Amino acid sequence: MVYNMVNLQAATSTENLRALEEVKDFYTTDLGRGGKERWTYHMLPEAALDVELHRMSNATSSTSVDSVTFQPCAAYADLNQDRYSIEEWELPGGVWQFTAIYDGHCGHDTVNYVHKQLPSMVRTSLQALLQSAPTTSLKPEFVSEVLCSAVRHLDQSIRSDLLNFLPHDHLTKMSDVQVNQHVSHRYSEWNVISTRCTQGSTVLLALSDPLKKNVWILNLGDSIAVLGSRSLPSGKWSAMIVNSVHNCNNPSESQRIQQEHPSEQACVCDNRVLGYLAPTRALGDTWLKVPSVYTRRVFASHLQDWLPPRQAAQYASRILTPPYISNLPEVYHHSLDVSQHEILLILSSDGLQDLYDNRDTQLSDQEMADRWVGLVGHHMHSTTDMDLQSNLALRLLRDAVGGDNTALVSRNLTLEMEDKWMDDITILVQRFR
Repeated sequence: MVYNMVNLQAATSTENLRALEEVKDFYTTDLGRGGKERWTYHMLPEAALDVELHRMSNATSSTSVDSVTFQPCAAYADLNQDRYSIEEWELPGGVWQFTAIYDGHCGHDTVNYVHKQLPSMVRTSLQALLQSAPTTSLKPEFVSEVLCSAVRHLDQSIRSDLLNFLPHDHLTKMSDVQVNQHVSHRYSEWNVISTRCTQGSTVLLALSDPLKKNVWILNLGDSIAVLGSRSLPSGKWSAMIVNSVHNCNNPSESQRIQQEHPSEQACVCDNRVLGYLAPTRALGDTWLKVPSVYTRRVFASHLQDWLPPRQAAQYASRILTPPYISNLPEVYHHSLDVSQHEILLILSSDGLQDLYDNRDTQLSDQEMADRWVGLVGHHMHSTTDMDLQSNLALRLLRDAVGGDNTALVSRNLTLEMEDKWMDDITILVQRFR
Protein backbone atom coordinates (compact mmCIF):
# COMPACT_ATOMS: atom_id res chain seq x y z
CA MET A 1 0.00 0.00 0.00
CA VAL A 2 1.32 3.42 -0.98
CA TYR A 3 0.81 6.34 1.38
CA ASN A 4 0.80 9.92 0.16
CA MET A 5 2.63 12.28 2.44
CA VAL A 6 1.20 15.74 3.07
CA ASN A 7 3.46 18.43 4.41
CA LEU A 8 1.77 21.15 6.45
CA GLN A 9 3.52 24.37 7.18
CA ALA A 10 3.70 25.25 10.85
CA ALA A 11 1.54 28.16 11.93
CA THR A 12 3.36 31.36 12.57
CA SER A 13 3.26 33.02 15.95
CA THR A 14 1.04 35.73 14.45
CA GLU A 15 -1.48 33.13 13.27
CA ASN A 16 -1.43 31.47 16.68
CA LEU A 17 -2.14 34.79 18.35
CA ARG A 18 -4.95 35.48 15.91
CA ALA A 19 -6.52 32.09 16.66
CA LEU A 20 -6.32 32.75 20.39
CA GLU A 21 -7.85 36.18 19.88
CA GLU A 22 -10.83 34.65 18.07
CA VAL A 23 -11.71 32.35 20.99
CA LYS A 24 -10.69 34.46 23.97
CA ASP A 25 -14.25 35.61 24.64
CA PHE A 26 -15.75 32.10 24.56
CA TYR A 27 -16.46 30.15 27.74
CA THR A 28 -18.18 26.92 28.72
CA THR A 29 -20.88 26.08 31.25
CA ASP A 30 -22.59 23.00 32.63
CA LEU A 31 -25.76 25.06 33.29
CA GLY A 32 -25.55 23.98 36.89
CA ARG A 33 -26.41 20.40 35.97
CA GLY A 34 -23.14 18.83 37.02
CA GLY A 35 -21.57 16.03 35.03
CA LYS A 36 -19.02 16.26 32.25
CA GLU A 37 -21.09 17.85 29.50
CA ARG A 38 -20.30 21.48 28.72
CA TRP A 39 -21.79 24.04 26.36
CA THR A 40 -20.06 27.04 24.83
CA TYR A 41 -21.24 30.63 25.00
CA HIS A 42 -19.85 33.97 23.85
CA MET A 43 -19.07 36.64 26.43
CA LEU A 44 -20.46 39.87 24.97
CA PRO A 45 -19.37 43.35 26.06
CA GLU A 46 -21.95 45.32 28.03
CA ALA A 47 -22.54 47.74 25.17
CA ALA A 48 -23.46 44.85 22.87
CA LEU A 49 -25.80 43.08 25.30
CA ASP A 50 -28.63 45.59 25.10
CA VAL A 51 -28.38 45.78 21.32
CA GLU A 52 -28.46 42.00 20.96
CA LEU A 53 -31.29 41.56 23.45
CA HIS A 54 -33.33 44.21 21.65
CA ARG A 55 -32.80 42.43 18.33
CA MET A 56 -33.46 38.91 19.59
CA SER A 57 -36.62 39.86 21.49
CA ASN A 58 -38.27 41.84 18.67
CA ALA A 59 -38.76 44.71 21.11
CA THR A 60 -41.48 47.14 20.05
CA SER A 61 -43.19 50.13 21.64
CA SER A 62 -46.45 51.94 21.01
CA THR A 63 -48.03 54.92 22.72
CA SER A 64 -48.95 52.95 25.83
CA VAL A 65 -47.65 49.38 25.46
CA ASP A 66 -44.12 47.97 25.30
CA SER A 67 -43.53 44.38 24.19
CA VAL A 68 -40.89 41.69 23.83
CA THR A 69 -41.08 38.05 22.77
CA PHE A 70 -37.96 35.99 23.25
CA GLN A 71 -36.58 32.53 22.52
CA PRO A 72 -32.80 32.46 22.03
CA CYS A 73 -32.60 28.89 20.70
CA ALA A 74 -32.49 29.05 16.92
CA ALA A 75 -33.35 25.39 16.23
CA TYR A 76 -36.46 25.08 14.06
CA ALA A 77 -38.17 22.63 16.41
CA ASP A 78 -37.75 25.12 19.26
CA LEU A 79 -38.94 28.29 17.53
CA ASN A 80 -40.95 30.62 19.73
CA GLN A 81 -44.55 29.42 20.13
CA ASP A 82 -45.71 32.55 21.97
CA ARG A 83 -47.85 35.10 20.14
CA TYR A 84 -49.30 38.42 21.28
CA SER A 85 -51.79 41.11 20.27
CA ILE A 86 -51.81 44.86 20.84
CA GLU A 87 -54.85 46.54 19.32
CA GLU A 88 -56.88 49.72 19.66
CA TRP A 89 -60.53 49.60 18.66
CA GLU A 90 -62.60 52.63 17.70
CA LEU A 91 -65.99 51.64 19.13
CA PRO A 92 -69.12 53.47 20.32
CA GLY A 93 -67.99 55.70 23.18
CA GLY A 94 -64.29 55.88 22.26
CA VAL A 95 -61.13 53.81 21.81
CA TRP A 96 -60.77 50.51 23.68
CA GLN A 97 -57.35 48.89 24.23
CA PHE A 98 -56.94 45.12 23.77
CA THR A 99 -53.72 43.30 24.66
CA ALA A 100 -53.16 39.55 24.88
CA ILE A 101 -50.50 36.85 25.17
CA TYR A 102 -51.07 33.39 23.69
CA ASP A 103 -48.63 30.72 24.89
CA GLY A 104 -48.73 27.82 22.45
CA HIS A 105 -47.58 24.29 23.12
CA CYS A 106 -46.83 21.25 20.94
CA GLY A 107 -46.81 23.31 17.74
CA HIS A 108 -47.73 26.56 16.04
CA ASP A 109 -51.07 25.78 14.38
CA THR A 110 -53.45 26.20 17.31
CA VAL A 111 -51.74 29.26 18.75
CA ASN A 112 -51.72 30.88 15.29
CA TYR A 113 -55.43 30.16 14.95
CA VAL A 114 -56.20 31.63 18.37
CA HIS A 115 -54.02 34.67 17.66
CA LYS A 116 -55.89 35.28 14.41
CA GLN A 117 -59.46 34.63 15.59
CA LEU A 118 -59.82 35.74 19.20
CA PRO A 119 -59.30 39.53 18.91
CA SER A 120 -61.90 39.89 16.15
CA MET A 121 -64.37 37.70 18.07
CA VAL A 122 -64.00 39.85 21.18
CA ARG A 123 -64.28 43.06 19.19
CA THR A 124 -67.43 41.95 17.37
CA SER A 125 -69.15 40.89 20.59
CA LEU A 126 -68.04 44.01 22.44
CA GLN A 127 -69.28 46.26 19.64
CA ALA A 128 -72.69 44.58 19.76
CA LEU A 129 -72.82 45.09 23.52
CA LEU A 130 -71.89 48.77 23.28
CA GLN A 131 -74.50 49.38 20.60
CA SER A 132 -77.16 48.00 22.91
CA ALA A 133 -76.03 49.85 26.05
CA PRO A 134 -74.18 53.18 26.46
CA THR A 135 -70.70 53.04 27.98
CA THR A 136 -71.77 55.16 30.96
CA SER A 137 -74.30 52.55 32.08
CA LEU A 138 -72.28 49.49 31.10
CA LYS A 139 -72.08 46.93 33.88
CA PRO A 140 -68.61 45.36 34.28
CA GLU A 141 -70.08 41.86 34.40
CA PHE A 142 -71.48 42.31 30.89
CA VAL A 143 -67.98 42.88 29.50
CA SER A 144 -66.66 39.95 31.55
CA GLU A 145 -69.28 37.73 29.95
CA VAL A 146 -68.30 38.94 26.47
CA LEU A 147 -64.69 37.94 27.11
CA CYS A 148 -65.54 34.59 28.65
CA SER A 149 -68.00 33.69 25.91
CA ALA A 150 -65.55 34.55 23.13
CA VAL A 151 -62.85 32.29 24.56
CA ARG A 152 -65.21 29.38 25.15
CA HIS A 153 -66.83 29.77 21.73
CA LEU A 154 -63.44 29.68 20.03
CA ASP A 155 -62.49 26.46 21.82
CA GLN A 156 -65.87 24.90 21.08
CA SER A 157 -65.41 25.71 17.39
CA ILE A 158 -62.26 23.58 17.32
CA ARG A 159 -64.14 20.70 18.93
CA SER A 160 -67.15 21.18 16.64
CA ASP A 161 -64.96 21.00 13.54
CA LEU A 162 -63.71 17.62 14.74
CA LEU A 163 -67.15 16.23 15.58
CA ASN A 164 -68.63 17.48 12.30
CA PHE A 165 -65.81 15.86 10.35
CA LEU A 166 -65.95 12.59 12.29
CA PRO A 167 -68.93 12.19 14.66
CA HIS A 168 -68.29 9.97 17.66
CA ASP A 169 -71.08 7.50 16.87
CA HIS A 170 -69.77 7.13 13.30
CA LEU A 171 -66.20 6.60 14.44
CA THR A 172 -67.14 3.81 16.83
CA LYS A 173 -68.91 1.93 14.00
CA MET A 174 -66.32 2.43 11.25
CA SER A 175 -63.62 -0.07 10.42
CA ASP A 176 -59.99 1.03 10.26
CA VAL A 177 -60.18 0.89 6.47
CA GLN A 178 -63.23 3.15 6.44
CA VAL A 179 -61.60 5.61 8.82
CA ASN A 180 -58.46 5.77 6.69
CA GLN A 181 -60.49 6.27 3.52
CA HIS A 182 -62.56 9.03 5.11
CA VAL A 183 -59.43 10.85 6.26
CA SER A 184 -57.50 10.42 3.02
CA HIS A 185 -60.39 11.67 0.85
CA ARG A 186 -60.47 14.95 2.80
CA TYR A 187 -56.89 15.00 4.00
CA SER A 188 -56.19 18.74 3.74
CA GLU A 189 -59.28 19.47 5.85
CA TRP A 190 -58.36 16.73 8.31
CA ASN A 191 -54.79 17.96 8.63
CA VAL A 192 -56.01 21.39 9.78
CA ILE A 193 -58.51 19.91 12.23
CA SER A 194 -56.17 17.31 13.71
CA THR A 195 -53.28 19.71 14.29
CA ARG A 196 -55.54 22.17 16.11
CA CYS A 197 -56.90 19.32 18.22
CA THR A 198 -53.50 17.92 19.22
CA GLN A 199 -51.89 21.28 19.99
CA GLY A 200 -52.99 23.97 22.42
CA SER A 201 -52.62 27.53 23.64
CA THR A 202 -53.18 29.44 26.83
CA VAL A 203 -54.49 33.01 26.73
CA LEU A 204 -54.02 36.00 29.01
CA LEU A 205 -55.71 39.20 27.86
CA ALA A 206 -56.49 42.69 29.10
CA LEU A 207 -59.22 45.04 27.92
CA SER A 208 -59.46 48.68 29.04
CA ASP A 209 -62.21 51.20 28.36
CA PRO A 210 -61.74 54.60 26.65
CA LEU A 211 -61.51 56.61 29.89
CA LYS A 212 -59.10 54.12 31.50
CA LYS A 213 -61.49 53.74 34.42
CA ASN A 214 -61.83 49.98 34.05
CA VAL A 215 -59.63 47.08 33.08
CA TRP A 216 -60.74 43.49 32.57
CA ILE A 217 -58.17 40.69 32.69
CA LEU A 218 -58.98 37.20 31.46
CA ASN A 219 -56.81 34.18 32.12
CA LEU A 220 -56.95 30.66 30.75
CA GLY A 221 -53.70 28.86 31.57
CA ASP A 222 -50.46 29.55 33.39
CA SER A 223 -49.49 33.07 32.31
CA ILE A 224 -49.48 35.84 34.90
CA ALA A 225 -50.80 39.41 35.17
CA VAL A 226 -49.45 41.91 37.69
CA LEU A 227 -51.08 45.29 38.34
CA GLY A 228 -48.84 48.04 39.70
CA SER A 229 -49.93 51.37 41.15
CA ARG A 230 -48.59 54.29 43.13
CA SER A 231 -50.28 57.36 44.57
CA LEU A 232 -49.43 60.64 42.88
CA PRO A 233 -47.25 62.57 43.02
CA SER A 234 -44.57 60.50 44.75
CA GLY A 235 -46.05 57.46 46.45
CA LYS A 236 -44.46 54.02 46.65
CA TRP A 237 -45.23 51.41 44.04
CA SER A 238 -47.38 48.45 45.11
CA ALA A 239 -47.90 45.24 43.17
CA MET A 240 -50.88 42.91 42.98
CA ILE A 241 -50.93 39.53 41.27
CA VAL A 242 -54.24 39.64 39.43
CA ASN A 243 -54.94 36.08 38.39
CA SER A 244 -54.87 32.55 39.64
CA VAL A 245 -52.47 30.33 37.67
CA HIS A 246 -54.04 27.32 35.97
CA ASN A 247 -51.53 24.51 36.35
CA CYS A 248 -50.97 21.58 38.69
CA ASN A 249 -48.69 23.63 40.94
CA ASN A 250 -51.89 25.36 42.04
CA PRO A 251 -53.46 23.08 44.69
CA SER A 252 -56.97 24.31 43.93
CA GLU A 253 -56.59 23.34 40.28
CA SER A 254 -55.28 19.86 41.11
CA GLN A 255 -58.11 19.38 43.59
CA ARG A 256 -60.68 20.53 41.04
CA ILE A 257 -59.51 17.97 38.50
CA GLN A 258 -59.43 15.19 41.09
CA GLN A 259 -62.97 16.06 42.18
CA GLU A 260 -64.16 16.05 38.58
CA HIS A 261 -62.57 12.63 38.01
CA PRO A 262 -62.93 10.70 41.28
CA SER A 263 -61.23 7.31 41.54
CA GLU A 264 -58.90 8.18 38.63
CA GLN A 265 -55.46 8.31 40.21
CA ALA A 266 -53.82 9.20 36.89
CA CYS A 267 -55.94 12.30 36.28
CA VAL A 268 -53.13 14.26 37.96
CA CYS A 269 -49.72 12.62 38.16
CA ASP A 270 -46.14 13.85 37.88
CA ASN A 271 -47.62 17.31 38.50
CA ARG A 272 -49.36 17.23 35.12
CA VAL A 273 -52.84 16.51 33.82
CA LEU A 274 -52.88 12.79 32.98
CA GLY A 275 -49.12 12.97 33.50
CA TYR A 276 -48.88 14.86 30.20
CA LEU A 277 -49.85 18.55 30.20
CA ALA A 278 -48.78 21.25 32.66
CA PRO A 279 -51.60 23.80 32.08
CA THR A 280 -54.96 22.69 33.47
CA ARG A 281 -56.94 25.07 31.26
CA ALA A 282 -56.26 25.88 27.62
CA LEU A 283 -57.68 26.35 24.15
CA GLY A 284 -57.27 23.35 21.88
CA ASP A 285 -55.80 20.14 23.34
CA THR A 286 -59.07 18.64 22.13
CA TRP A 287 -57.72 15.09 22.28
CA LEU A 288 -57.82 15.49 26.08
CA LYS A 289 -61.42 16.75 25.92
CA VAL A 290 -63.05 14.00 23.83
CA PRO A 291 -63.36 10.19 24.17
CA SER A 292 -60.12 8.23 23.90
CA VAL A 293 -61.25 6.50 20.70
CA TYR A 294 -60.18 9.64 18.82
CA THR A 295 -56.65 9.40 20.15
CA ARG A 296 -56.38 5.67 19.57
CA ARG A 297 -57.78 5.65 16.05
CA VAL A 298 -57.11 9.02 14.39
CA PHE A 299 -54.86 11.30 16.45
CA ALA A 300 -51.96 8.93 17.13
CA SER A 301 -50.14 9.79 13.90
CA HIS A 302 -50.30 13.53 14.69
CA LEU A 303 -48.85 13.04 18.15
CA GLN A 304 -45.77 11.17 16.93
CA ASP A 305 -43.73 14.33 16.40
CA TRP A 306 -43.39 14.72 20.17
CA LEU A 307 -45.08 11.61 21.61
CA PRO A 308 -43.98 8.05 20.70
CA PRO A 309 -46.85 5.64 19.88
CA ARG A 310 -46.41 3.66 23.08
CA GLN A 311 -46.71 6.80 25.20
CA ALA A 312 -49.68 8.04 23.18
CA ALA A 313 -51.41 4.73 23.86
CA GLN A 314 -50.59 5.04 27.55
CA TYR A 315 -52.15 8.50 27.76
CA ALA A 316 -55.16 7.36 25.74
CA SER A 317 -55.76 4.60 28.29
CA ARG A 318 -56.06 7.28 30.99
CA ILE A 319 -58.79 9.18 29.14
CA LEU A 320 -61.85 7.74 30.87
CA THR A 321 -64.19 10.66 31.63
CA PRO A 322 -63.20 13.63 29.42
CA PRO A 323 -62.74 16.55 29.37
CA TYR A 324 -59.59 16.81 31.47
CA ILE A 325 -58.50 20.25 30.24
CA SER A 326 -60.94 23.08 30.94
CA ASN A 327 -61.88 25.89 28.56
CA LEU A 328 -63.48 27.97 31.33
CA PRO A 329 -61.46 31.17 31.85
CA GLU A 330 -61.43 33.39 34.91
CA VAL A 331 -62.16 37.09 34.38
CA TYR A 332 -61.13 39.84 36.79
CA HIS A 333 -62.40 43.42 36.77
CA HIS A 334 -60.57 46.34 38.41
CA SER A 335 -61.65 49.97 38.68
CA LEU A 336 -58.86 52.45 37.96
CA ASP A 337 -58.30 56.04 39.05
CA VAL A 338 -55.60 57.49 36.82
CA SER A 339 -56.18 60.98 38.24
CA GLN A 340 -54.91 59.89 41.65
CA HIS A 341 -52.65 56.95 40.79
CA GLU A 342 -50.00 56.04 38.28
CA ILE A 343 -50.89 52.58 37.02
CA LEU A 344 -49.13 49.92 34.97
CA LEU A 345 -50.04 46.38 33.96
CA ILE A 346 -47.57 43.59 33.25
CA LEU A 347 -48.70 40.56 31.24
CA SER A 348 -46.21 37.72 30.85
CA SER A 349 -46.12 34.14 29.67
CA ASP A 350 -44.92 31.60 32.23
CA GLY A 351 -41.38 31.58 30.84
CA LEU A 352 -40.63 34.84 32.66
CA GLN A 353 -41.51 33.43 36.06
CA ASP A 354 -39.55 30.26 35.27
CA LEU A 355 -36.32 32.26 34.95
CA TYR A 356 -36.76 33.70 38.43
CA ASP A 357 -37.79 30.32 39.87
CA ASN A 358 -34.57 28.77 38.54
CA ARG A 359 -32.29 31.25 40.30
CA ASP A 360 -30.25 30.42 43.38
CA THR A 361 -32.18 32.96 45.45
CA GLN A 362 -35.82 31.91 45.48
CA LEU A 363 -38.51 34.59 45.49
CA SER A 364 -42.10 34.11 46.54
CA ASP A 365 -44.71 35.00 43.93
CA GLN A 366 -45.43 38.28 45.71
CA GLU A 367 -41.73 39.13 46.04
CA MET A 368 -41.34 38.49 42.33
CA ALA A 369 -44.31 40.73 41.50
CA ASP A 370 -42.91 43.45 43.77
CA ARG A 371 -39.58 43.21 41.95
CA TRP A 372 -41.21 43.50 38.53
CA VAL A 373 -43.34 46.50 39.42
CA GLY A 374 -40.54 48.22 41.32
CA LEU A 375 -38.15 47.81 38.41
CA VAL A 376 -40.62 48.88 35.72
CA GLY A 377 -41.96 51.75 37.83
CA HIS A 378 -38.44 53.01 38.49
CA HIS A 379 -37.58 53.06 34.80
CA MET A 380 -40.82 54.67 33.66
CA HIS A 381 -39.28 58.07 34.39
CA SER A 382 -35.59 57.23 34.53
CA THR A 383 -33.14 59.37 32.58
CA THR A 384 -30.48 56.64 32.65
CA ASP A 385 -30.19 53.47 30.56
CA MET A 386 -31.96 55.21 27.70
CA ASP A 387 -31.57 52.26 25.32
CA LEU A 388 -33.75 50.10 27.55
CA GLN A 389 -35.76 52.81 29.28
CA SER A 390 -37.74 53.42 26.11
CA ASN A 391 -39.06 49.84 26.32
CA LEU A 392 -40.12 48.78 29.81
CA ALA A 393 -40.75 45.18 28.77
CA LEU A 394 -37.17 44.99 27.54
CA ARG A 395 -35.92 46.35 30.87
CA LEU A 396 -37.81 43.58 32.67
CA LEU A 397 -36.49 40.95 30.28
CA ARG A 398 -32.92 42.15 30.88
CA ASP A 399 -33.42 41.68 34.62
CA ALA A 400 -34.83 38.19 34.08
CA VAL A 401 -31.98 36.93 31.90
CA GLY A 402 -29.31 38.13 34.32
CA GLY A 403 -29.56 41.86 35.00
CA ASP A 404 -26.13 43.27 35.82
CA ASN A 405 -24.49 39.83 35.58
CA THR A 406 -22.87 40.20 32.17
CA ALA A 407 -21.73 36.58 32.07
CA LEU A 408 -25.21 35.24 32.81
CA VAL A 409 -26.87 37.50 30.26
CA SER A 410 -24.27 36.50 27.66
CA ARG A 411 -24.82 32.83 28.42
CA ASN A 412 -28.59 33.11 28.11
CA LEU A 413 -28.29 34.92 24.78
CA THR A 414 -25.50 33.00 23.04
CA LEU A 415 -25.43 29.45 24.42
CA GLU A 416 -24.51 26.92 21.73
CA MET A 417 -26.97 24.14 22.49
CA GLU A 418 -29.23 22.09 20.22
CA ASP A 419 -32.16 22.05 22.65
CA LYS A 420 -33.71 25.18 24.09
CA TRP A 421 -32.42 26.13 27.53
CA MET A 422 -35.31 28.34 28.56
CA ASP A 423 -39.03 28.58 27.89
CA ASP A 424 -40.47 31.14 25.48
CA ILE A 425 -40.91 34.53 27.14
CA THR A 426 -43.37 37.23 26.12
CA ILE A 427 -43.90 40.41 28.14
CA LEU A 428 -46.34 43.26 27.60
CA VAL A 429 -46.14 46.36 29.80
CA GLN A 430 -49.10 48.73 29.55
CA ARG A 431 -49.10 52.24 31.01
CA PHE A 432 -52.43 53.80 31.99
CA ARG A 433 -52.60 57.57 31.59
